[in-house]
Amino acid sequence: MLSIKKIQIYGFGKHENVTLSIHDGVTIFYGMNEAGKTTIQQFIIQMLFGFPTRQQTQQKYEPKTSTKFGGQLTISHPIYGECTIERVRGKAAGDVTVYCEDGTKGHDELLAKLLYGYSRASFEAVFAFSIHELQGIEKMSEEELTHLLLASGTTGVQQLSVIEKKLEKDAGELFKKSGKLPQINQKIEQIKQLEKKIKQEQAAINTFEEKSLKLQQLGQRLDELNGQQEVIQKDWQQLTVLKQAMPLMEKQQTLKYTLKNYAQSHFPAEGIRRYEQLKDRLTHETLQVSKLNEQYQVLQKKLQQTVNEQSIDEMARLLHREASWNQLLAKEQKLGDELFLLEQNIEAQFRLLGIQEKSSQQALLEETVSLQQEEEYQQQLVALIDAEEELKFHLRTLEQTHEELEAIAGQKKQYAQDALTADEEHILAKWPQQQKKLEQLRQMRSQRSKQKQPVLLIFVALVMSLLAAVYGVSQKNIAVLVIGVAMTILLILFLKNVKSAEETPNENNARVLRDLEQQENIVHILLSKKQRLEDQQLLTNERQQEKERKYAKLEHKIQQLEQVIGEAVQLLQRFLQRFKVDGTIAKPLLPELFMRIRSAQELATKKTSTVKLLKEVQTRKKELYEQLQQVLGESYSEQEIFMHLRSTYLAAQQDLQTMSQTKEQLATLLQQVQESQPLITNYEDEIEQLFKVANVQEEVAYYEAFAEFEQHQQLIAELQTVKSQLASLDTLHVSVPISKDQLDVKTKTIEEARGELQQQVDACLEQRASLQMQKEQLLNDEKYGELLQQFEQEKAILQQLIEQWAVQKALATAIHKSLFQLREEKLPHVLAQVIMIFKTLTGGRYEKLSITEEGFFEARAITGLRYHVAELSQATKEQAYIALRMALAQTLATTAPFPFIMDDPFVHFDRNRTNKMVQLMKEVGCNRQILYFTCHEAMLEFWQKEQIVDLEALAKERGVTST
Repeated sequence: MLSIKKIQIYGFGKHENVTLSIHDGVTIFYGMNEAGKTTIQQFIIQMLFGFPTRQQTQQKYEPKTSTKFGGQLTISHPIYGECTIERVRGKAAGDVTVYCEDGTKGHDELLAKLLYGYSRASFEAVFAFSIHELQGIEKMSEEELTHLLLASGTTGVQQLSVIEKKLEKDAGELFKKSGKLPQINQKIEQIKQLEKKIKQEQAAINTFEEKSLKLQQLGQRLDELNGQQEVIQKDWQQLTVLKQAMPLMEKQQTLKYTLKNYAQSHFPAEGIRRYEQLKDRLTHETLQVSKLNEQYQVLQKKLQQTVNEQSIDEMARLLHREASWNQLLAKEQKLGDELFLLEQNIEAQFRLLGIQEKSSQQALLEETVSLQQEEEYQQQLVALIDAEEELKFHLRTLEQTHEELEAIAGQKKQYAQDALTADEEHILAKWPQQQKKLEQLRQMRSQRSKQKQPVLLIFVALVMSLLAAVYGVSQKNIAVLVIGVAMTILLILFLKNVKSAEETPNENNARVLRDLEQQENIVHILLSKKQRLEDQQLLTNERQQEKERKYAKLEHKIQQLEQVIGEAVQLLQRFLQRFKVDGTIAKPLLPELFMRIRSAQELATKKTSTVKLLKEVQTRKKELYEQLQQVLGESYSEQEIFMHLRSTYLAAQQDLQTMSQTKEQLATLLQQVQESQPLITNYEDEIEQLFKVANVQEEVAYYEAFAEFEQHQQLIAELQTVKSQLASLDTLHVSVPISKDQLDVKTKTIEEARGELQQQVDACLEQRASLQMQKEQLLNDEKYGELLQQFEQEKAILQQLIEQWAVQKALATAIHKSLFQLREEKLPHVLAQVIMIFKTLTGGRYEKLSITEEGFFEARAITGLRYHVAELSQATKEQAYIALRMALAQTLATTAPFPFIMDDPFVHFDRNRTNKMVQLMKEVGCNRQILYFTCHEAMLEFWQKEQIVDLEALAKERGVTST
């Protein structure tokens, strides 16, 4: 047989640098979801048959974290010996190299020989299947399920079936008897539509003269309507002018009335500008005089001040010490910042350690922390973490077991609901007595069949008597005639008595017998149901007992682990109390405990030295600050005191130089004040004159008079504008006055008339345009000839499509006959072996799997009842599917000795049939390698440890990273 010895993955999906050794027989690949089971399964198939191309739907499994893609597969071949198949990234399906045991090296051609010419589809059709294929069986119709089982039991059916379906589909796309979408159906419909259009075009050609006459009449009607529109348009224009002029005339009357009420009709020329200029100049001169007076008072005060020369000398001496002062300030700030940061860091360390009391903090700073103590603490911590991780694992397992027990309880409840009713139990209890009666009636029926033989002899004698009577009449033999008539009468009387004696009891017995036989069928069904329920309940009770034992063991283990964890926590708490650490600390922070204590002690030492330096700097700064305050005589901040000292020193020096200049400035200021006084008087007189012209006494009234004067001027301008607009509208010829309401009514009437006329004109124009276009189309239209040409072209295309449809139907019929012949030749050899496998998998419940005359699979139970395969349960359908695969593989043992690759196909099997399947796998594994991929832990109980490959453990050892 051909078997896989070793798997070496360079990079494939989530696996990288993985090597697996595989033994002959059965190998179980176990792992939870996303452990990489399907990845390894696809690796084996793609190493043998190539990576999927872009046109194929299969996943390529290129690694996301590695540039390496591919690997090696070492196989044992019955002809070529041990060979290594290497496939890496390259052309579409990858670059493949085959290394044989004798040193021979080849590529795709040699690999095809190793695989006996099988393609991936042929291989997967027989030797590789998964739960995904089996889950789809439940939704298949009987015809689809039969086709799937045929494909599983015969090689070559799948490919021909695909071709047959494609040809049937293509033929259906060309023609269907009652379809609308196929091409031939559409083409026939198009030809019918073309025939209708040709008839319509012929009818349209005959309407040319009628359209010409109607166009002439529409032209005359349009001339009449245009004349009416011109008259109405003139009336509408006159009304529009009146409507525009009416608001202007109303506004003109209003403006004239308003102008009569205005009294302020005169104002000084440029009065506001002149007033504001005078006011600004007066204000400016007044402010100048005020400032000059203030300066005069300030200068007088300066003359009264004196300067202390001894104080100036002391200020100069202290100014030379400014650099020292700035150094002291900077040093004090730096030391203060350092001290603040140290205190913050120390507090942070104590908060992380959970120590708040000052006494405990001081005791911790004085405690000695050695490396031996830290190592002892780390050992206790690791022991605690290991115990907690083990406790979490057992708790998860306990929860999972509890859920399984609840599911089993639900199943038992369902079984109780499905149990036989009291009426059904009563039927079974009464059946033994009725069965005896049924057997008696059957014996009586057999006896009656034996008693019918003498009656038949009597009938024969009666016929012979009749023949004798006829013979006597024909031969005129009186003796023969008398004997024949006498015998006939005696036999008729005898038969009549026998029939009357047996007729009544026979009818009653037949009716009772039919009732009992119907009841026998019901009893067989009830017994089968009762047996099935008892089997299910027995299996469920065994699973429940097993899970309960497991649950009790887990509870005991959890109690032990909780006790161990409690003791470890107490040891850690006592250890922490030695360092004044109370409460609990998060485990991620426990390894940093000693580092935090050492850090706190170092920060405390640094803080002591920083405090000492800060006190020395503050003492020196205080002495210098007291000297500065004494010289200045006032209190200033430390940052500004030298700035005030410098400004005071400079001011004192300037005072000595400016005392002589101050007297000269006083004389100049007095002269400027005397010169400004006449200007102020002149400005006040001019403002008084403006108020007099405007006939007001104060500034507010002056501005109000100006506003009233501006409004008067604006009304005059508006009145002139209205007069100009009325003159431009030419309303002088309107002699009859008309009100606004009358104007609106008349305008509305004319607009309605205009609208009606315009609708009539538009309708005539639209009708004329349509007729004109139809006339031109009739003159220039070549559509009739084009339609005739298109009609002939469509007929030619229809003929071609019909020929294509005939060819495809002929090919499909030929393939169907080939499929029937293939099934008749190969399937009987497979079914001969399927029967034993199917009977084993179903625990003897079904004794045969065959094909009916209609072409459907049928299973026969041990009770003699026959079931179509679609009537079976999901698990039994899967068992039939697997049995056909196994049987087909046995018939191909010499031509295709490939291993089986199965991905968890037994999840719907109960425990009994799972045991049967495992036994079958072990038997098949003696002659053929089986690779079984599963995520169910229960399957591991059936196999030896060396047969199991744990993918999760492999991931931890190899460092597999998830993609």
